[in-house]
Amino acid sequence: MYRFYINNTDDDYHFMELARAFLPDDGFETIPYSGSPIRYLPSENSYLVNEKGSDDREEIKREFYRLLSELTGTRPPWGTLTGVRPLKPALAICSQSSVEEMEKVMKERYLMTDAKASLIADIADYQLGHVSGVPWEKASLYAGIPFCPTRCAYCSFASNVAPAEDHAAYLENLLKETAYMGRLAAEHGTGLESVYIGGGTPTTLTAAQLERLICGISEAFDIDPAGLEFTVEAGRPDTITKEKLDTLRRLGVSRISINPQSMKDRTLRLIGRDHTADDIREGYRLAGETGFDVINADIIAGLPEEDEKDFTDTLAEIIDLGADNITIHTLSVKKGSRLKENDPVYYRKNVETVSAMLDISRSMLTEAGFRPYYIYRQKHQTGALENVGWCRPGKHSIYNIRIMEDKQTIIGLGAGAVGKVYYPDEDRLERIANVSNYRLYSERFDEMLARKNEYYR
Repeated sequence: MYRFYINNTDDDYHFMELARAFLPDDGFETIPYSGSPIRYLPSENSYLVNEKGSDDREEIKREFYRLLSELTGTRPPWGTLTGVRPLKPALAICSQSSVEEMEKVMKERYLMTDAKASLIADIADYQLGHVSGVPWEKASLYAGIPFCPTRCAYCSFASNVAPAEDHAAYLENLLKETAYMGRLAAEHGTGLESVYIGGGTPTTLTAAQLERLICGISEAFDIDPAGLEFTVEAGRPDTITKEKLDTLRRLGVSRISINPQSMKDRTLRLIGRDHTADDIREGYRLAGETGFDVINADIIAGLPEEDEKDFTDTLAEIIDLGADNITIHTLSVKKGSRLKENDPVYYRKNVETVSAMLDISRSMLTEAGFRPYYIYRQKHQTGALENVGWCRPGKHSIYNIRIMEDKQTIIGLGAGAVGKVYYPDEDRLERIANVSNYRLYSERFDEMLARKNEYYR
């Protein structure tokens, strides 16, 4: 157990998060203190950070990073950056200088590698060239469908395997919440820039139920789905039918997501999926025939027993199948997932292999004409790495960009939905969360409705 005494601070959160990139949670303790200098450290594995008493948190983090590197022999590629949104500080720098200058500053200030600074520069360049409008002038809407055919081993989202009658009862409440929020939005002149129906797996609903939901959103918020970015996750191919896809397209849905994670049948079984790679291929065939504007795919680097060839084969096939928006996720072993229960430190393994997978994805996608357009990181990701969204130019998701900017109100509907209210004058967000369990959502439905009033306090 290492003990790190952080001088001249009363908040150790950022230092604790940085230490997690190097050490397991039970392998260290960060102890903030201010006042008289520590003269005697209590053990040989105790270290004093910021002995000179600097007030610059980034300077202290750089010192701490170098100490952790010396102790562990590793240098995580994101340097001292620990937040979920590494693009935010980069865009703040770009507002005062060029992308090239930003890339240089990011390396110096945060000690990130040349490759990660270059990636951030590429994403900033794409957004500056392709994303327009003032983000807080309109809101985005998220509606959650917390049901899946099975539960994946790595999943900690609000997703449940539930009978059809539970789906129907849940939908009735979601439609009531949608109508209530739509009236509030109309009263206050709130328009929508994008709609995202996620989960879980929304296409666990029937075609008729999907139609009711999309029409309910359209009527409540007075929108034409064809007139804005409207996404429906069809993530699991075992929930896709031609009838459902035809219904979505007829109603104006422009963007769907079919998420294979892997094209290796053994991996699909290991992670708890009841479909095969052939089912994924059939889903893409049907989606291509239906004529959606954008088909998104999610792929995970670091799934159990996969090597670089497995990952390369999956990515190559997904490109060939016609996905024009691909998000490369680094496996995150979250609290509440089966993988976390079985192996709490799984995320600390196979770091070199997963890092190589991300390098492969950048090379392959760039060669295929894709550009990186958004990025985020999560706790307990393998190697403290990242998730990157790639798209063919113009095929980006404005919802994904806005939710990572943290400069737009996100209206959250349904179990597990987390809404956010943005106050531009203060550059501040407030969260408005619904309960994650769909049964509690129904039991406490009046409370969920009352929470909608918080958007306009």
